[in-house]
Parts: sequence; C-alpha cells; structure tokens
Amino acid sequence: MSQIRISYNKQSQKEFCLLEAQGSLETDQQGGLRGQQRFAEIRRTGNGSKDVVMVVGIHRLPGTVVPLAKPLAVLRKRHSPGPDGSSNSHNSSIVYDIEAIIKEKFLFKVRPDVILQSEISRLPSV
Repeated sequence: MSQIRISYNKQSQKEFCLLEAQGSLETDQQGGLRGQQRFAEIRRTGNGSKDVVMVVGIHRLPGTVVPLAKPLAVLRKRHSPGPDGSSNSHNSSIVYDIEAIIKEKFLFKVRPDVILQSEISRLPSV
C-alpha cells in the first residue's frame, strides 16, 4: 500500500478565490487570460456583506459570495529528497503541499452591465 504525504503550513497559505460565471471570459490579447495576474477587480459592496461586484474593463457584474458544500484544497506536488539526501527519482518521495483551502465561491449569474451606459445616455442624439 502506498502512502501520500501531505504538508500543511497555515502561515504559508496563499489567497485563492473560486469564480463561477455565466458564459466565458475572453480577451483580445494573443495569450488569452493565461498568465495574467490581474484581469478584473472584485469588491465587496458592504461591510460584511455577501454581495460583490466584479469589474472587467468597462463591464460590471453583480454577484454574491456562496459557501461551498465541501471545502476545496489547492495542492502543489513536489519531490522530497530520499533518506540518503539524493533527489533521484528512485529514492525520492512525492509530497503534496496544501497551498490554500477554498471555503466559498464568488457567483456571478447575471449578464454584465456596461459601466459607461449613463454617460452614453446623456449624449445628444444625431
């Protein structure tokens, strides 16, 4: 029987969030959203509120924070040196580090509003 080693350090945890949205997020950039550190801004609307707003470019998406039925763990696989200190694949063991535990998700189930809509409506018609 094989064993899986899992390492957990609460101080080294990163912040992750889980997004659920209607449709898909697209970009004009050639690589898409892959590798982008910042493509949107998410804000809570009130103090301790479950309501959130995500702003992507000129679009605004209202949403809510929903607790997950079961928490999710974000794991990172690494090779641990073997008992003799070598890192060759025969003597090393595999360890999974827990990077984060996700307990809630941001749910956006309505279509986005255009932020500039109020400015556009004030323009004179031609």
